[in-house]
Amino acid sequence: MFQLTVRGHDLKNYGSPEELAQKIAAQNIHNIQFALNKSFPQWAEPEQLSPGLGRFFKRVFGQSHVQVALLSCYCNLIHPDLEKREAILSRFETYLAHAKYFDAAMVASETGSVLPNMGYTEENFSDVVFDDLVQVIKRLVQVAKRHQVMLGIEAGLNHPLSSIDRIQELLERVPSDYLGIIFDPTNLITAKNYQEQVALTREAFSRFGDAIVCLHLKDYQVIDGKIKVVPLGEGMIDYQQLLAITAEYKPYCYVVLEGTTEDAMQPAISLIEALKK
Repeated sequence: MFQLTVRGHDLKNYGSPEELAQKIAAQNIHNIQFALNKSFPQWAEPEQLSPGLGRFFKRVFGQSHVQVALLSCYCNLIHPDLEKREAILSRFETYLAHAKYFDAAMVASETGSVLPNMGYTEENFSDVVFDDLVQVIKRLVQVAKRHQVMLGIEAGLNHPLSSIDRIQELLERVPSDYLGIIFDPTNLITAKNYQEQVALTREAFSRFGDAIVCLHLKDYQVIDGKIKVVPLGEGMIDYQQLLAITAEYKPYCYVVLEGTTEDAMQPAISLIEALKK
């Protein structure tokens, strides 16, 4: 019992919203994680958003029985240049304000990095940076509450929100029904501990499952001591157990295929559909 979702930009060769919706429907999928800046960048600037644009996509997608599960606005929420950060947060707040017109359940992002162009630095793991992140999330949660939409935040090893302990700490310091966790277990493993992915997922759902609003399902292989993302079904992920845990704790939760592009999508969907039989 889960709602399978695809990222719109994992499909290709579409020129219009109608064609994108039809491509998703052809996969027998009814939910999209919609990154406007990747699928239709000509309409993605904050000043271009409007109730009319949102309702347009809601209507066009709805004609193919597709809904916007997540509106993506992935960005560096803790950009070190405060002037640039303010522009980023203002952009995100505009997406929060317009999400309801797209009929989106949430607006999603990772937390970012103290490096302007993202990337890895141990400075991201300091308490000072985490405190900074908490203040940013508090600000965005207030906007999310005002507009009655969920703020969906995703953790990752290279970010300040880098572990399930840090996720729990964030939830404790920003207690709000409008803060949700997008849980991607592949974002939290390394070549040394990938065998613990199922246990890690069960622990996350056990500790803060009430706040998990979406699962990202991203397959991987371990190559030369590194995690390499591959299409679902071509790697090592125990998707059967991860989906069973998700269905147990959060019935009908959104489950987003990530790293599975159009060419590999139908085989991946068939594997998942086989679990329901």
